[in-house]
Amino acid sequence: IPTNIFDPGQWKTIDIKLRDLLVENGPTRVDDLNFHIDKNSRYFSTTHYIRKLPNGEKHDRKWLVYSKDLDKVFCFCCKLFNSKSNKNQLANGGTKDWKNISSILKNHETNKHITNMNTWIDLELRLLKNKKINKNVQGQIKKEKDHWKQVLLKIIAVVKNLGKNNLAFRGKKRKNLSRK
Repeated sequence: IPTNIFDPGQWKTIDIKLRDLLVENGPTRVDDLNFHIDKNSRYFSTTHYIRKLPNGEKHDRKWLVYSKDLDKVFCFCCKLFNSKSNKNQLANGGTKDWKNISSILKNHETNKHITNMNTWIDLELRLLKNKKINKNVQGQIKKEKDHWKQVLLKIIAVVKNLGKNNLAFRGKKRKNLSRK
């Protein structure tokens, strides 16, 4: 697990446990930071967290995360659910092309991104359901497990006792197969 799980620049290998942990906590935004200024006096702006549509509507890009360590932006869901073979820069390496960031973000919001968003939302819902429902089910499973463990321990004690006293296993149940 990375030292700072909220910085996408530290997510080198994402296993199932880390993915579940990140989805449970959700993406963390960096708002109150003096962003690094590059040689062309450009830097990341928090205005990119909001997408303005031509009809005037505004949509929150909750998937957009900034890495303080690398001074790059990443797509949260594409970084978690995208295959490594894909050349998507927001998913794998991030981007710090502040001059073209608006067009990069606009072009990024296509089919693969939408698929990854749906996968993220589905996993988030499943994790929430597991926390609520599985708590009771897990309690029942543990109770059942303990019961059968006790039964097994009693059987082992009987077998040990029979072996220790050199006694045979005996029984009186017989099925009469000749009956019709």
